[in-house]
Amino acid sequence: MQDAAKYTDTLAQTAGNLLETLKASGGDATSWDLKFKLHLSSSSLYLALGWLAAQGKIALYPKELNFRVVITDSGKD
Repeated sequence: MQDAAKYTDTLAQTAGNLLETLKASGGDATSWDLKFKLHLSSSSLYLALGWLAAQGKIALYPKELNFRVVITDSGKD
């Protein structure tokens, strides 16, 4: 169980880094761009995106084979 808590902390940190990168990008980026800017695996990227989307901090829009990721008003805080 202790390993699960460690991963949750890592996931929260990854989501925080993703949100900061998104803010620095003007609040709008593709999932592909975020993956490469942060050097993330696909699994880590999509877990972090899901975490932020569930909190209402980002909105996801399909864009070809990727997603357009847009920061919401609650994510700007």
